[in-house]
Amino acid sequence: MPEGQCAGIVGGGIGGLTAAIALRKAGWDVTVYERSSEFTEVGAAVVLFPNALAALDEIGVGEQVRANSLPYSSGAIRNLRGQNLVTRKIGDLAGGRDLVTIHRADLIDVLVRAISAECLRTGTRVTGVGCGDHGRAEIVTDGDTARYDLVVAADGVHSVVRQQIWPGEGTVVHTGVSAWRWIVDGPPPDFVGQVWGIRGEFGILPLAGNRTYAFAGAQRGESFAHFADWPEPVSQLVANADPARIIENELLEIRTPKLLTRGKVALIGDAAHAMRPHLGLGAALAIEDAVTLAAYADDLAGYTKARRHRVRTVQWISRQMSTVVMPDNRSLAAVRDVVVRLTPDILALSVFGVINRWRPKPIERH
Repeated sequence: MPEGQCAGIVGGGIGGLTAAIALRKAGWDVTVYERSSEFTEVGAAVVLFPNALAALDEIGVGEQVRANSLPYSSGAIRNLRGQNLVTRKIGDLAGGRDLVTIHRADLIDVLVRAISAECLRTGTRVTGVGCGDHGRAEIVTDGDTARYDLVVAADGVHSVVRQQIWPGEGTVVHTGVSAWRWIVDGPPPDFVGQVWGIRGEFGILPLAGNRTYAFAGAQRGESFAHFADWPEPVSQLVANADPARIIENELLEIRTPKLLTRGKVALIGDAAHAMRPHLGLGAALAIEDAVTLAAYADDLAGYTKARRHRVRTVQWISRQMSTVVMPDNRSLAAVRDVVVRLTPDILALSVFGVINRWRPKPIERH
């Protein structure tokens, strides 16, 4: 890589900030454009499996992330009758390796602190991008045009960059599934994990700082009240939820483009492959993308080759899981319960193996 190559990163979320750290490790100068006035995310949390933690270790922030998170290994999966559907602990399914829960805002804070302040531009709206087929790519903001050797599109499901550089591809798909997420002050109840019901699912995760993360998803036509009569502790969490702290939205997917790069522009995270959250891998895949892109920054075709099959596989599994975690009726739920309880551990381990076996290509500094 010639000395002085620079990258412009559109979007200051988890993927964009991870890309900035990773590219800096590879020797690039970076500028991150974030339209909000500050780098933060509120109201939600993530589980980071060993694959994501390995990527964060590669760029030198893994220990800081662990210090701001909570180890998580004992979550269970139950049905509406309180029966355990999966008897193996989630930590066992992860191969006995570490996984953690962390508030998104805490993760963002760790990433921001690892980047020089002069690399970060908040309150800046990107209005246009040129892909640089025969030279450097361009980022156009409200009052400026800057040229870069690489532009990273990390601007989410409604990516401005994708819409401009991949017209007709990366279609947004409305799933019809509604989601609710909120943080509860105080420790979690005795049960942590997921409840798979009928036309809905509910999850409870412990967080550092004596907090609890609750999330729910329901099929089209169902409201938050769908969970009011679910067994404890779900009904209590729903009854006590502060409406002002609940984030509600529809789950969206992206039809992932055939190529994740075009000219000097690369897609990462939800801008490339937004998916249903039933595997809890959205943030992890964005982290993987970012670290992989830095390793292949001089070979963008190699980045697509390294990522395309994996992200499409995980996206497909997540889509199929929707019918498992929230079947349409009681009969299908009964069938689901029997099948899941009889599923051999080796099959469950193989699915989780798709998630956990991934390790990053080492980033070389040029």
